[in-house]
Amino acid sequence: MRRALAFAATLVFAAPAAALVPAPAKLVAAAARANGEAGRAVPLRLAVALHTELPGEGASPIATGELVSEPGGPARLELVGRNGVREEHVLNQGRIRATRDGEVLAEPRALLPPVWLLQLRRSGSLRSALRRMGVDVGISEMGRSPERDCFVVGVRSRGPEASAPPRPSVWLDAYSFEIVRFDRGDGARFRLGPTKSFGERQLPAWISLEQQGKPPLYLELRSASPAPSGAARSASGAP
Repeated sequence: MRRALAFAATLVFAAPAAALVPAPAKLVAAAARANGEAGRAVPLRLAVALHTELPGEGASPIATGELVSEPGGPARLELVGRNGVREEHVLNQGRIRATRDGEVLAEPRALLPPVWLLQLRRSGSLRSALRRMGVDVGISEMGRSPERDCFVVGVRSRGPEASAPPRPSVWLDAYSFEIVRFDRGDGARFRLGPTKSFGERQLPAWISLEQQGKPPLYLELRSASPAPSGAARSASGAP
């Protein structure tokens, strides 16, 4: 009897919850609007630092560098470690190429977060970018990321214990509609930290870089300034 009541309660509460999830097109439009209101829908040059722990006062990074990102891509992340090793990750035409001291990395860490998604202020452009990244923009549901209620566009990953392979998805804060998480289809995950003001622009203070079988890393954003159009492409030497 107790089990039957519990099952009935699940049915009662599940239907209203599902009904409260906006259509994916509305969620994408709200996210694009939040991008525009945050003042970051321009090419950006970001000073960054890479940490093995959550950045805090006095935290010592393992590498520092620069992230240049344009709305929708291209993007380039360049890091120089404490040992002088230089690593570069470049997004160009939907593909990421990584090198270390000029040598191509066959299986690089997922270090380049999709900041370019935060720079798109038109819903059609954001929808197209998500589709190119493998997100099923015809699906929306609810999700819970640490300390945040979220709406999810795409197929939500069910966790490491799930038998289904991971699927790309973008997670929006259920109240601000800011993008707060992106899951790639290869199991890499990017969680965005609290919003911080960089002059007139609002950006996450840090982004966690998570990959299956590896300890998380944290990319701290230290400053932000406008970049010339094409800066990410020319800085990387891409054609």
